[in-house]
Amino acid sequence: MESPNRIASLDLLRGIAILGILFMNIVAFGAPEIAYISPAWLGEISLGDKLAYSGQFIFANARFISLFCILFGAGLVLYWQKLEQKNIAPLPILKTRLHWLLLFGSLHLTILFFGDILLTYAICGLIVLNKVLWTQEKLMRNAIIYLTVGFVLFTGVAALMLLPSPDEEIFPLVLTEAKAAVEIANATGSFIEMIFYNLAYGVPLVLGLVLLFWFVGGLMLLGMALLKNGFFERGFSNKLEVVLIVSGLILSATQLSFIWQTDFLSAFFLLLPVNQLAAIFITLGVSSRLIKMVTANNQLLLPLQYAGKMAFSLYIFQSIVMTLLFRVFMPELFGALSRTELLGVALVMTIIQLVIATFWQTKIGQGPLEKIWRRLIAKKLNAQAA
Repeated sequence: MESPNRIASLDLLRGIAILGILFMNIVAFGAPEIAYISPAWLGEISLGDKLAYSGQFIFANARFISLFCILFGAGLVLYWQKLEQKNIAPLPILKTRLHWLLLFGSLHLTILFFGDILLTYAICGLIVLNKVLWTQEKLMRNAIIYLTVGFVLFTGVAALMLLPSPDEEIFPLVLTEAKAAVEIANATGSFIEMIFYNLAYGVPLVLGLVLLFWFVGGLMLLGMALLKNGFFERGFSNKLEVVLIVSGLILSATQLSFIWQTDFLSAFFLLLPVNQLAAIFITLGVSSRLIKMVTANNQLLLPLQYAGKMAFSLYIFQSIVMTLLFRVFMPELFGALSRTELLGVALVMTIIQLVIATFWQTKIGQGPLEKIWRRLIAKKLNAQAA
């Protein structure tokens, strides 16, 4: 959610998150859904793909989505505070804002990308919205509780993968050649077929919010608490930054080592939420360091700040370009590129987005979708202010 008070650290972190998230989503854009989980989805796996997956696992997997959730929670508090300063009742305005986001997310999931996060944020935001007025201590306590519940639930889901199944695997990670051909055909077929493909994978993800909410909601509460205790102005101590980053890297490396030992074919180790926990540690540690840097010099990394100011527009832009590339104009690339090549596409797209964001913010101003979103709630906002 866009910061109404334009805090440089929030813009910078949001920019990093929106650009970084493509380095995970690119796999879902350019290959069948199962490829996102395991690079061994076709059985054979090259050393390059193993290394590319490992790089994603350590530096991207769950990092940027966690950062987005934290920033979303912080944004809810900021927007609430801004409305209160104008003597406008915050709750109905924020609910309207989230309802529109719910619609945007539903359309995005159906037409463009089954891995949509807008719908998830809207639903979880509506659930935690009434917690905005809690004290930072209560928010932090509940964030820890929510995240603990999420960790336990996802550990349980991973453990289910260890149950014996006489007929077939509970969660098959390798597609037969025929099954892969069907998946690719469905993803790159007619417009209607693409919609059914998106719904086939997107709807289960939405239903999975019963489990995912505890992580997403917990991170949103964490973001609210961090905003209230001044984290986005001063960060943590240098010592705590090091402890968080090193602890996270150790946890991620440990899980990754087991994934390598099981040839990327163990659903248990692939789905175990240890890396999600590590992502929170690393995200907080790195964010703290960046906050200190940009607080000392608010002109630091301006292109990334520009990207953060129009994150909503860039997120949809990513989906439009990637969908057109892999599923419309060059469908022969879908499922054909290696993981390393897909990351190369993400890198090129990142450079393009930085150029666009810099031009747009310096020459035009507010992002196009940000402007539309603002206008959609303007009538209600004006009525409240009258």
